[in-house]
Amino acid sequence: VTPERVVDPEVPTGRAYHRGGSATATTAQPGSSGAGSAESAASEKMAGLAIGSSNSNGNGGNGNGNGSAPSVGRGATRGRRDRATEYLPRTRPDNLVSKKGSGGEEITITANFFALVAKPNWRLMLYRVDMVPEIDNTKVRKGLLYVHKDRLGSVIFDGTVLYTDSTLTPDQKPLVLNSKRESDGQVVVITIRLVEEIQPTDYHYTMFFNIVLRRCMEGMKMQLVGRNYYDPSAKVALKQFKLELWPGYETSIRQHENSVLLCCEVSHKILRTDTVLEQMQEVFKRDKANFRSGCEKILLGCIVLTRYNNKTYRIDDISWEKHPTDSFESSKGTPMTFIEYYEGKYNRTIRDGQQPLLVSMPTLREKRSGVSGPVLLIPELCFMTGLSDEQRANFNLMKAMGDYTRQDPAKRTQTLAGFSKRIKDTPEIQEELKNWNLRFAEELVKFRARILAPETILGAGSAKFTYSHDNADWGGAFRNWKQWSVVNCSKWAVVYAPRDATATQEFINMMLKVGPSLGMIIGKPKVFELLDNRPVTYIQTLDRVIDMKPAIVMVVIPNNKGDHYAVVKKKCCLEKPIPSQCMTATVLGKPKGLMSVATKVALQMNCKLGGEPWAVKIPLKNTMVIGYDTYHDSLHKDKSVGAVVASINATFTKFISMADFHSNQSEMTDKMCPAIAKALRKYNSVNGCLPERVIMYRDGVGDGQIPYVVEHEVAAITKCFNEAGMDEVKFTYIIVSKRINTRLFRNNGKPTNPPSGTVVDDVITLPERYDFFLVSQSVRQGTVNPTSYNVVKDTSGLRPDHIQSLTYKLTHLYYNWPGTVRVPAVCQYAHKLALLVGDSLHKMPAEGLGDLLYYL
Repeated sequence: VTPERVVDPEVPTGRAYHRGGSATATTAQPGSSGAGSAESAASEKMAGLAIGSSNSNGNGGNGNGNGSAPSVGRGATRGRRDRATEYLPRTRPDNLVSKKGSGGEEITITANFFALVAKPNWRLMLYRVDMVPEIDNTKVRKGLLYVHKDRLGSVIFDGTVLYTDSTLTPDQKPLVLNSKRESDGQVVVITIRLVEEIQPTDYHYTMFFNIVLRRCMEGMKMQLVGRNYYDPSAKVALKQFKLELWPGYETSIRQHENSVLLCCEVSHKILRTDTVLEQMQEVFKRDKANFRSGCEKILLGCIVLTRYNNKTYRIDDISWEKHPTDSFESSKGTPMTFIEYYEGKYNRTIRDGQQPLLVSMPTLREKRSGVSGPVLLIPELCFMTGLSDEQRANFNLMKAMGDYTRQDPAKRTQTLAGFSKRIKDTPEIQEELKNWNLRFAEELVKFRARILAPETILGAGSAKFTYSHDNADWGGAFRNWKQWSVVNCSKWAVVYAPRDATATQEFINMMLKVGPSLGMIIGKPKVFELLDNRPVTYIQTLDRVIDMKPAIVMVVIPNNKGDHYAVVKKKCCLEKPIPSQCMTATVLGKPKGLMSVATKVALQMNCKLGGEPWAVKIPLKNTMVIGYDTYHDSLHKDKSVGAVVASINATFTKFISMADFHSNQSEMTDKMCPAIAKALRKYNSVNGCLPERVIMYRDGVGDGQIPYVVEHEVAAITKCFNEAGMDEVKFTYIIVSKRINTRLFRNNGKPTNPPSGTVVDDVITLPERYDFFLVSQSVRQGTVNPTSYNVVKDTSGLRPDHIQSLTYKLTHLYYNWPGTVRVPAVCQYAHKLALLVGDSLHKMPAEGLGDLLYYL
């Protein structure tokens, strides 16, 4: 919390101060009597006490990369003495002096954060509340205590512990109060004892502010849907698409480098006006024979909203045997049908008594709070949320929705200013904050950031290209480009359906034209026209074609909606391994821009054959870079795909790729290590030595998984290095987070997107982490999303400048796009491989293709 300015500067304190961070007088923490000291003993004393809170969504909520810690209910973790470190894991290496880099050009940046300002010497106190006789009911306990609200002032009480910003007794002796229980007139003696002043290093410090924030959001008269607040009164109806957009905010609050900051991201809840029952009826019309499997395919895993209580549920199963006419035992012990229950409790009439029921299993948090069995839902009362694949493919729908949801920096900062004004102008919120001696700053937080220099794109010989800061794209270079390395495509085959014959031949001619401008010899292909466009015909023809041993096979499929893509990839990646290139007839049927498409396809085919279109200068020697990402298998819901992609040459332009399935984190680690060992053997065979340095970029890690990753995954990989004889290897492990709520704006007149290469490593980063934000991609619409990088292990000896620069360089080497991407190329390749296996193959790819980027 930033205290209001006082005349005399205070001694620097704060969460970062005692760790060697830089805290200033104007950003001191409340409770200056030791707020910067070692972690509070309150963590241990309070470990058995818990207070439920409403934090922002667990992944990305705090704007630093992975969200604020999950809330826990009373007693959920009773007896676990290390909760503070469990939820605020310190991953910053102890020997790190500073995580701030120095290279690049300085610019002024604004971020979507508001500082929380407190009165000077603000403190947060924790009290323990005991009652005699003992009362178990939390509501009764709260009622008995809040009788004395005038005496206690502003407090938050969860039934066991009480928070306040003032001391209740001048001598810190227990405060004893008497209340009369209404049910029987029994006098209850309430004893309130001071436990500790809570320090900023304590998890409960952050939790307290999130509770206050929740009260503020409720004061705005917004509705809680899931974990975020939305404004149904300002909804946008897209009736032609059966959609509603509810504008709202995703908020969270936590300690950042020098102060407590509120992260506020503009959000829209997409609500469909069609029910689950209507979706099921559509499936029935389309395919009666496979009705049940069709429903399970489109519904399982979906999130639905029940408008009678504005709660969201995940559909885990469909109970075909149960119906709304079935009875269950009510809380009074009498039988009641589902129809009667919803009629009586929510005034909802169920019209279809024979519809099956949806099954939603309780979450971990619900299990902790006592919910054991599944929740049964009525399809007729459940509304779909999010967009189906069919809706995402609807250009007009996405354009209409993007007009509201894809806000540019100027519009977004205007909306955030509206949020700030709403807080300022709402009397209930101001009263709440005033009671706690707090207020939110009206302006967004502003600070200095750096722009890294643009990279020079290298081709063969003297070929090179330099892009501008504002447009990190080198597609224009390929009109006359000599690729870094080329594999000529002299023997290849093309398979197409009869209706696509003309468009396919035209495209082949364009491919032959663009080859020389890319320094690539593309021979005339052998063409195979199918009898029809059924998937089975594709399979039979591919069997014949692959037996002729072409270098690569191009297959023209009708579109990307049917099974054609999956059957082609299964044949070419599982049964008869061969590089394959799928083209849709939809793309070939659009003459405009087809030459550009042919250029990109030629580059892609070169990659799939083992070529390298371009490179950038990376001075690190004897270094391997590894990327890892996961993807949920769309067929086997209990399985996930983990993909490892590792560089095997000095220029980081050749890779080995592997994928495997796992059911849990432990199994994932068990499968990851053999893949890394295999990559090391491949590196050794290519270079004649093992790498001296390994840098791993790990995608797909949530905030709650960080402790497991640090304790188990990193340890397992280190053990893998030791077994390979690499005891002295320099190892850096970096967690990559894309789904974050942080937004950055450049200040040059009106707010604009910061350019590619923008690095932020102070103010909005976290003091317990060695982290930084990087904007690597250029965007033309909306607001750019930075990527968060959290270095959890580093024995490389590289300075922060080096790690930031290397990360930026690696975003240039994704060969499916002639520009920078959001994450290092190895991560993007790992994502593409996991996506292919999880969406289309559902099996491990064949061994023979591992050295090629066959999944582009």
